[in-house]
Amino acid sequence: MLEMFLVKVFLRLLKLRMILFLINFLIFCTGSVLMHGGRKNETERAFSLVTLNHAWPKRDRLLFTVACSVFGCIMNGFFVASFFVEDHLKRIGLVFHACVGMSDLIVSMAVIPVSAVVLLSGEWDTDAVCYALQFLTEASTYSYSIFFALVAVETYYRLCRSSEEYDVFISKRVDLISLFVFAVSFITAAVGVYLGLDYDCCYRLHYGNFTFRITTNVILHVIPCLITIFCLSSASLKMKSRAKKHNHYRKSQQYENDRYAHYLNITAFILYVSAWLPYVIVVHEFPATTDSRFYQSVWLGVGRSVITSVLYGTMDRRFRRAFAHLFNYCFCKSTLSGPFASRHRRACEYRAATGDVRVHIMHQAVNANSPQRAASSTREMQELR
Repeated sequence: MLEMFLVKVFLRLLKLRMILFLINFLIFCTGSVLMHGGRKNETERAFSLVTLNHAWPKRDRLLFTVACSVFGCIMNGFFVASFFVEDHLKRIGLVFHACVGMSDLIVSMAVIPVSAVVLLSGEWDTDAVCYALQFLTEASTYSYSIFFALVAVETYYRLCRSSEEYDVFISKRVDLISLFVFAVSFITAAVGVYLGLDYDCCYRLHYGNFTFRITTNVILHVIPCLITIFCLSSASLKMKSRAKKHNHYRKSQQYENDRYAHYLNITAFILYVSAWLPYVIVVHEFPATTDSRFYQSVWLGVGRSVITSVLYGTMDRRFRRAFAHLFNYCFCKSTLSGPFASRHRRACEYRAATGDVRVHIMHQAVNANSPQRAASSTREMQELR
């Protein structure tokens, strides 16, 4: 009951967030037209971390940020809520996976919407806003790297270790570990951005403290990535070896679930590394590159947060069921009354029963003298009524 209540609160907050964003969108559109007469607000800089490339039409930049914000909020919100709705995802070992979605939700519900609002206002592209967005983006990437490494470790223990060792692993205080990871990520990002120890992404006036940048990148990015690669590779080899040795496991539904979930995790990790690798190369190898190349690499990494949840929602059966249930609740119904899988089974049974009714009716038409068939058909007709 508590889980269902939390899901309802989360989804209602998600709805309210979208409604408020659309209201602000309309208000700022109207205010921008009245105050500026529809003219584009020119700035001295040709590029900005917040408002993108000023050579692009303002309307196109606005539509891009609004579309990414709305789509990212819905998909990442559904991704996090899936762990409360779908029975097969309600495992304590998947808490870290839910936190991965929350890391992406920080970008899609805070960073990108603020960019859209700044574009609408034409006045708020200030130092405070820009550094706040850099702080949130860095905190999101720090937590994403660590949580994905914990997801890979959980997969490794589940597939490569004994059940006793796995039970010991998931018996840890995952709630405290998750809070600790978020706290470390936000504190490190705040220290780097507001004390000038990290790269100045807003105005590119300094490169930050070399020791701080190397230390944070190694501890919060390089080591988690190496752990992720080792755990995912070991789990893949172990799963293939187990499938070859045990024929019943290879033909089981558990093998299919493990295989799809594992390959999805590998795909999501490759997508994450590929999206942020251009930024890492530009910052460390070409720090004096043009603003166009630098900010394009930044937004490539930021835009990835909108895509990852789509992979799980389309390619994983469990997330598809949860997404369908949440979509039905948010846009079609007003109650969250039961698991989607049970309703789906009842719908299938109803359709099968309907087909049987038609068969019995045809038998009644052919053999009208059969009292047993007539009674059966009568009962079926009464059920339909």
